[in-house]
Amino acid sequence: MARIPYSRVVDVTVTREDRFASAQGFSTALLLTSTSIIGQLDATRRTKLYATIEEVAVDWLPITEEYKAAQRFFQARVRPPALKFGYFNPAGPFAAELDTLYAADPDWYWGLHLKALNDTANQRALADWAEGRNVIFGLDSNDPDTETPTAVPDASATVTMTIASPGVITWNAHGLAAGDPVRLATTGALPTGLTAGTIYYVAATPAPAANTFSLAATAGGTAIATTGTQSGTHTATAPKFGGSIAEYCESKSYDRSPVFYHTYPDSYLAAAAWGYAAGRNLDRSNYALARRGRIDSGQAYTLKFKNLPGVTALNKSSAVVQAITGFVPSLGVQGDAGHAANCYVNIGGLDMLLEGTVPSRAFIDEIHATDWMRARMQESVLSLLANAPRVPMTNTGGGYLISGGVEPPLRRAFAAGIIADTVDPASGDLVPAFETEVDDVLSIPVAQRRNRIAPDIKVRFRYAGAVHFASVTMTMQF
Repeated sequence: MARIPYSRVVDVTVTREDRFASAQGFSTALLLTSTSIIGQLDATRRTKLYATIEEVAVDWLPITEEYKAAQRFFQARVRPPALKFGYFNPAGPFAAELDTLYAADPDWYWGLHLKALNDTANQRALADWAEGRNVIFGLDSNDPDTETPTAVPDASATVTMTIASPGVITWNAHGLAAGDPVRLATTGALPTGLTAGTIYYVAATPAPAANTFSLAATAGGTAIATTGTQSGTHTATAPKFGGSIAEYCESKSYDRSPVFYHTYPDSYLAAAAWGYAAGRNLDRSNYALARRGRIDSGQAYTLKFKNLPGVTALNKSSAVVQAITGFVPSLGVQGDAGHAANCYVNIGGLDMLLEGTVPSRAFIDEIHATDWMRARMQESVLSLLANAPRVPMTNTGGGYLISGGVEPPLRRAFAAGIIADTVDPASGDLVPAFETEVDDVLSIPVAQRRNRIAPDIKVRFRYAGAVHFASVTMTMQF
């Protein structure tokens, strides 16, 4: 018996809307190393990925600093998914090497370095570099100046210099290393080749001696030859902010180079902190639990109070801890109280990290959360535009952008614990504390509509944050 096809009555067309933007990852860390593995980690293959400390042990002996830092990272109680080693050539200009590494592999978020970079000019260059990238670089420091709340004066002295190729500066017991910055001043005239007020760098060649050094225009650059004549008294200053990387980053209000202070270089406190942070997957969340008021619906976090396996607590007084972190009980992190750096202490018999901040006095979790939200918003809106036949330049189209592109990542952020909850006055239910708004398309210029540029969509949300200090007032009655 003949069967007439369904299409005679019902015609169904199925189109797969499967063009989605690649999701940016926030669970991978990168450890800088200047040691190569030929054919695996070198100038041609800038990164190598490891998923466990056992994989690291195949390439690196336990006595190496690479292994020690990786071990601290993988000791996190919730095992982070991946650690990449990133190679830089120590003979090349440091910032240029970072650029080359990042261009070769930008798929990482948490940055780490070995203790050889602690409190060096290259570490300051690393902080400068990170501020312009979508990364967070943990900077370990052992500089005792971090324990002093006030700014430590820069080292300065009266110096003499030669007219030679290269010119040589004499500064008795200067204590400077190759790459350290130096600024010159004079009551007369400096030799030709040097300018007062300009930042120069201690040259690596010739190597600085106990009382002498030469200058280069850039860190790692060629030593400058001096010519002509000179007069007056010359002064050299090492603008190192007391040598403290914490003070340096704080003075610049950096967001992407949190400092982790410890008295022991082998602590690798930043690696331990990043092991915890990289293990917090903000994409793993449950919206239904969030609607019920469950604070465990997602993996939002704060680094304060966290126990970091393998790290020994500092044996320092409360005054020193306040100088390091700047945290004042009941007031929070205060700029005049300390350096907004992080440290590991024991409170009430519990070892824990304080305060989870970046040098601008924002919190690490805030930077992570905003980077994650920006990425997920970009991916969501791009995927909507890529899959829709078109989004019309109408108010209905603007509503579609909001409902299909903007609100989904906001709901994900609510489920993750990033966006706070509020009570819907109509239903009494818990709902995400965000608002969206877009202008009427007729309120934007005709040229903007003609060029198919949608009105700006404004989003306001309240960050859930975290409690870092609590007070309780009790009254005893009789």
